[in-house]
Amino acid sequence: MKTLILLSILVLTCAALAGCTASRVNDPAASQPATRTAADANLQRFEYVAPKMGTVFSIFMYAPDKALADRAADAVWARVDELNRIFSDYDPKSELSKLSQQTLDGPMAQPVPVSEDMYRLMEYSLDAARQSEGTFDITVGPLVRLWRRSRELNQVPTPERVEEARKSVGYRFLRLDSEHHAVQLLAPRMRLDVGGIAKGYTSREALKVLRKFGIDRALVGAAGDLSIGQPPPGKEQWTIALASLEPKGQTPATYANLRDYGVSTSGDTERFVIIDGVRYSHIIDPATGLGLTDRICVNAIAPDDTVADWLAAAVCIMGPEKGLALIERTPGAAARITRNEGDHVRVWESRRFHEFAGHGDGASR
Repeated sequence: MKTLILLSILVLTCAALAGCTASRVNDPAASQPATRTAADANLQRFEYVAPKMGTVFSIFMYAPDKALADRAADAVWARVDELNRIFSDYDPKSELSKLSQQTLDGPMAQPVPVSEDMYRLMEYSLDAARQSEGTFDITVGPLVRLWRRSRELNQVPTPERVEEARKSVGYRFLRLDSEHHAVQLLAPRMRLDVGGIAKGYTSREALKVLRKFGIDRALVGAAGDLSIGQPPPGKEQWTIALASLEPKGQTPATYANLRDYGVSTSGDTERFVIIDGVRYSHIIDPATGLGLTDRICVNAIAPDDTVADWLAAAVCIMGPEKGLALIERTPGAAARITRNEGDHVRVWESRRFHEFAGHGDGASR
């Protein structure tokens, strides 16, 4: 669901996830002179990149020396690997996969205790499903698997196959036991898919790791998800160039100025399939069980990148009108939406978006 991200001079490629025209993080320390405080005088910029979770993760941090930065980056990668072992829907041995496997012979008879990370993500996911009225739904796994097969065969799944898969889909089949931090799946052959929320959660957790090393001037990117900490020395905010469907060079770039916030971009320009003359996105609409046919790109901004992550995915499916209504009732959230309408691109912005809008003076393009 996520767009590709460029972090400073690093171009990050993504094999499993793709989306709108690339977003990037401007390098304010390199492009503009900074007046540093005494506490920041010895900070240096460090960047790290690694393939993780089927995409590319990047760390952009300011630390006093390379030894500390290297230790912090190693700790971040270890945390990301730990979360991948919990959340992966490709690894049959992951905690998520094992949870789904318990419904192969029918609904789970009782709740099963899960890890702290799994339980927190389930809480986020259930809240997201309720807030979006089921548009964002991590139980959509059976439909995702069906659509992946259909893309390989270049055939739209039959209505019968879709209806059979839908019997195992529905966030109301997901029950949480807060007292015991346990999860119960109430339908047979359920399959959880947290691809639209786990990377936002993971990038946020990565920032927490950096703070344990005393590093708070940092940013972590995971494909289209950015968790943003304190700004670079001498700066008030990070400046983020937002992806969109607007052609490069034909319109001014749109920027967001952020600190201690999250931004996530979902959309579709690269991963799609054409079947019988119809262009289908890789983004699945739970209501139809099929890939979207709408060309749309969403930049969602929220205080927590876990929330920004699922908001971006949900708004893509809901469309501009219903999607903006969801954004407006989400505390601290804002969004910019671009959608292809015929031969032109139409733009929508939430009421709060202007609070974050900025410019990219002096940035490399």
